[in-house]
Amino acid sequence: MTLKTIFNPFEKFDEKILLAIGIIFFIITIPLSYFTESCFISIYRIAPFKTIHLYDLIIPTFISFAAMIAVLFLLGKVFYRKTRLIDIANAVLISQIPLIILIPLEKFDFIKQSIETVTNYQSHPTEIFPFVDFLVMILFTIANIGCLIYSVAIFYNGFKTATNIKKWQQTVIFCIVTFLTVILCQILNN
Repeated sequence: MTLKTIFNPFEKFDEKILLAIGIIFFIITIPLSYFTESCFISIYRIAPFKTIHLYDLIIPTFISFAAMIAVLFLLGKVFYRKTRLIDIANAVLISQIPLIILIPLEKFDFIKQSIETVTNYQSHPTEIFPFVDFLVMILFTIANIGCLIYSVAIFYNGFKTATNIKKWQQTVIFCIVTFLTVILCQILNN
């Protein structure tokens, strides 16, 4: 597997297989979110969310994913009239897998304790420097940022493959529309 395949699986793998994998991970997101008391309030925002019922998690998560798919499908049709819904859905669903994989890390107490210890050290720097806790916090931050960058790369490459965009102006419009859709979903789901 080459780097090109890792960052753009849409050119190598069948769209039906990618869609099935994306749907499976979307379904897995609901119990993971319930377990960690979090929720996708937009595709790039996972927020704390306590609920008693699973359907309370399904609605905002579904709205976030469906809104992004719908908006990008319309934008894709503007850029390239042969844009297919399955390709846009794959771009959105597959791009979220790295973030979905991170959801269970929210439940690990040692990560939360490490972050608290480092934060408390900042308030009281006279104590001994918590090197191990700092290292855990840094590794957790690097993992989060790495997954976010990978997710954005897959998201962009999926949209680019689906819509055949070539001009930098189209990329800028894609970024603006994505940003506005993420913000709108956060407003609607709060």
